[in-house]
Amino acid sequence: MSLIYRLKQSQPNFTHGIQDYLGEIIPFSRRIRNPFLKVPMVALKSLEWAIYRWHKTPIRRFYGIKSNELIYMITNACNDKCPKCGIWERPEPKEQHLRIQHFLKCLQRLHHNLYQVTLTGGEPLLFKRDVVLIAEEAKRLNVPMVTITNGRMLDEAFLRRYRELGHILVISIDSVSREKWNEFRGTKSFDIVMPKILLAKEILGDQLRVQSVLSRESAEEIPKVVAWCKEHGIQHNTQLYQDFGAKNWSNLVTHKQMVDDGTPCAARKNICIYPNGDVVKCFDHRRIPLAKQPLGNISEQDIIEILCTKRSTEVSKIMKTCNLPCKAMSCNKPQVLLFK
Repeated sequence: MSLIYRLKQSQPNFTHGIQDYLGEIIPFSRRIRNPFLKVPMVALKSLEWAIYRWHKTPIRRFYGIKSNELIYMITNACNDKCPKCGIWERPEPKEQHLRIQHFLKCLQRLHHNLYQVTLTGGEPLLFKRDVVLIAEEAKRLNVPMVTITNGRMLDEAFLRRYRELGHILVISIDSVSREKWNEFRGTKSFDIVMPKILLAKEILGDQLRVQSVLSRESAEEIPKVVAWCKEHGIQHNTQLYQDFGAKNWSNLVTHKQMVDDGTPCAARKNICIYPNGDVVKCFDHRRIPLAKQPLGNISEQDIIEILCTKRSTEVSKIMKTCNLPCKAMSCNKPQVLLFK
């Protein structure tokens, strides 16, 4: 995995260049076990860094591809109790929650290979201050960001700041009927969220998206959501339901239809962070034998060292042939391909 800064319109200053170089070379040199190879390998790595960092060459353009999505499950906690999702039943202990500084450092280290950073949960806006800090850093690093929320904690101040930063906000809804909405959310939040969606549309404009989950339970409601979004000029995406432990909803599409499309799982290119800082390639990793345990933790290790381990590479190779039904989800797909 190449983690080389892309060439910017304005060249960075000398200090930035030194930090960039050391950030590449130090983790690389630590992975060289043979002392006789350390000097020549570091010399070759330095040459590689100089070429890819400072010159426009065909090789550099290949290494400069932004092919990774960084997904941060900022919390398991949620202020809704959706029967389709069991995450809200397992909130992380407060003392285990990742300090925001660790994730910001992770973003800084990876940003040159990221086409998108996605914040999900639980409900990310339970940590609204952290969301804003991440959004500001993503803007500074020129990385597009997506926040997926249930909409309950949106307010005008947050929406105006989010608009200034230019990121995408996705609100998850599965019905526009009060009765069905409250049933699907497990809380009486219809009258709270619907006005906030309209406020978000007014402030964010095209930066707002709506996403729905298609299952047997929601199948009759999704067309109504699509029509409502079209009426209000909001881009919409439908995602197939996946059971991650709740077992209260059911798939509308068969397992065979979900996996037999001949494409490799795109999630192998993901970098997923749990609320406690654990790093995995896929949030459904426990069903993949070699990937059951996290690759590492960003509060204890540098993210590049974690991703350059042999096991990380092996997990990515295994996931090329992974045929779990979750491969039909929106993992590693840019927003322009998801929403219409």
